[in-house]
Amino acid sequence: MKNHYRQVLAFLVFFNVIFAFSDGFAQGKPKGMVKIQGTPPEDFPVFYERFHSDSAFQMSRIIFPLQGLRQFGKEEIPWTADNWELMRTRIYQVDTTQFKTKIKQKKKYFEQTLWIEGTNFSSKRRFELRGNRWFLVYAYEGSL
Repeated sequence: MKNHYRQVLAFLVFFNVIFAFSDGFAQGKPKGMVKIQGTPPEDFPVFYERFHSDSAFQMSRIIFPLQGLRQFGKEEIPWTADNWELMRTRIYQVDTTQFKTKIKQKKKYFEQTLWIEGTNFSSKRRFELRGNRWFLVYAYEGSL
């Protein structure tokens, strides 16, 4: 009987050690954040296209609570999964007769800004490469 308890105790200690040192059980990281060794980083244009055409994919690639907010006058509304409005229009498809656009792109960073000249409306979205996958990490939309 003593031997049985020792085996159970040894198993529990072993399991806890494996659990404590495993990256797969890390909390606070969105799914897919762990970089898979030998896998090249996701190609941004392919990600960006799928992000705008696949709503389930889009929601899986937004880190909530999302930094930024929606601002209308003095009202500030933080972004949540419940109030997120899906992004369907790519920055390259925006009507440039109505909107001005600006893009900043680096190896691990993509930021798009659009605004309506002569008004207080603007929108900014920032994507970052985390591990080997792209995520939307910041969104601002406002009209003061």
